[in-house]
Amino acid sequence: MTIYMVEQLFARADWEQEWSDWYNGNLNVLLSVPGFRTAQRFRNAGESPRYLAIYTLDSPAVFETQTYINAGGNGANSVRFRPAYQMWKRNLFDHEGAAINVDISQFLLVEDVADAGVPSRPGAQRLPCTGMHKTTAFRDLSVVAAPPATLPDNAVCYRPLTPQLGQLYKD
Repeated sequence: MTIYMVEQLFARADWEQEWSDWYNGNLNVLLSVPGFRTAQRFRNAGESPRYLAIYTLDSPAVFETQTYINAGGNGANSVRFRPAYQMWKRNLFDHEGAAINVDISQFLLVEDVADAGVPSRPGAQRLPCTGMHKTTAFRDLSVVAAPPATLPDNAVCYRPLTPQLGQLYKD
């Protein structure tokens, strides 16, 4: 499986609710594309308007399919909101199974790791980055009950905006 993560820093407070509503609906658009297995969306647990979406894909080949392109993939559906993106990072990660599922009452701690020799937090999933922007070598994901009091510079804590959603097509 491939884990696809999209991170955005949204800089237009006056558009933020409209964009968020659109994005939540777009999860279902993508989940109707064969090869998209799960999707979940998050917002920074702090004050920053930083967002994260995590998808489980069969493989990166889904991005080349006509169904994905016709569904507005590769950012075509979000073009109206693009002027508000201060950051838009897309990364692919290898993983044995589906993306981490974070209950709506929990938080997701995301840590970027440059060196595989750095120990992970207990219970963290370490994912190697394999494609797209490759903004990190590895990413550690941990489900936590509450945001940590302090975060290292390489970490962001997110709260779920949606439950993890599943595919909307038949195999």
